[in-house]
Amino acid sequence: MRLLLLTIIALCVLPLHAQETTTTSLADSIAVVPVTIQVPEKKSENTFLSHLSVGLRASTMGVGLQAATPINDYFKLRAGIDFIGFKTSTFDISLDDPDGVFDEAFGYTPDYKMKGELNFTNGNVLVDFHPTKGIFHLTAGVFIGANKLKASGFLADNNGNPAQLKEGVTEWPYLDFDGHRLTLDDANLDATLQLGKTIKPYFGLGVGRAIANKRVAFKFELGMIYQGDYSLKQNGKKLDVVNNASESFEDIDDYTKWLKWWPMLNFQLSYKIF
Repeated sequence: MRLLLLTIIALCVLPLHAQETTTTSLADSIAVVPVTIQVPEKKSENTFLSHLSVGLRASTMGVGLQAATPINDYFKLRAGIDFIGFKTSTFDISLDDPDGVFDEAFGYTPDYKMKGELNFTNGNVLVDFHPTKGIFHLTAGVFIGANKLKASGFLADNNGNPAQLKEGVTEWPYLDFDGHRLTLDDANLDATLQLGKTIKPYFGLGVGRAIANKRVAFKFELGMIYQGDYSLKQNGKKLDVVNNASESFEDIDDYTKWLKWWPMLNFQLSYKIF
């Protein structure tokens, strides 16, 4: 009986052991092969000249046209031209006579009766940086061109006629403009004020896009253009600053000191060609 029992147990255990051995051998014989799944990288649609937009601008630099293309998702390149020009009607400017040169020459202090002509023509190359790929952007670049204000007119008496020298006086007096000495041709006085340098750096910020997501985009921009010191020319020659000069134009330095910086306010409508 005991022998029969041991035989039955042995018959039950042996198949299980054989199955375990077979399973283990099978597992040991299977090699683990690493599998790499390559996910295709999404390419940016914004590359140089992948899109082209044209825009119409109205700004404190005048009206202008501008083209824009992306550099990448964050940077956009813009280039264009702005122009503003107009002429004023005749108006009078009161003069000061701190040294008495007008009284000595005319017997009174005349007015300067003048017309003004403003001419701004500037090309521009600008880069917009969109830090979050949204509509907010920072802008830097340069404006290239000459901004000029021409004045032409004459010294006038109380009746509005050209001033005449007193009897016995042969030399025409001079005028001092912010330290620059202006000379007269008879009673006539013409001069050109160039507002700063030819190459002018620009920094600004704004909202909107120069390149539309679909077809049409709008942008608004604020910034400052650094023009540098102005220069004054008469008869085509640049005038130097005269030391200890009197001032014929009252408080003119209150205005000229602001000419180094030109404010930029820009509204722009753009259309994406492709």
